[in-house]
Amino acid sequence: MKIQFLETSAHGLRWMMQYYRKNPQLNRDRAFKNYEIAKSLLRDFSSLAEKFEDFEDVWEKNVTLTAFSILYTIRRETIYVIDIRDQRGNRSADALRRFNSELRNKYGL
Repeated sequence: MKIQFLETSAHGLRWMMQYYRKNPQLNRDRAFKNYEIAKSLLRDFSSLAEKFEDFEDVWEKNVTLTAFSILYTIRRETIYVIDIRDQRGNRSADALRRFNSELRNKYGL
């Protein structure tokens, strides 16, 4: 499957990068390696992730040994990444609202 990042995912990815830059005591290399592994697992086993809250067609794949996860939906042979979610906060609510209000129509999801 192909992975496509929606506009709503940009902020979450920037936040994850910034978080690891500002916290040098954390293992940034391991975190980003685990992020790449999570993306690879999505391509091969996208249906094995957990559904996200009450959303019928949004799934969440945890990034191992981090506080982050990947929120996504699947259409045709494409995985659309909605957000890179910091599981410690509620910031993904904005990305999900935007996904529901604009991006579903824009991308035919």
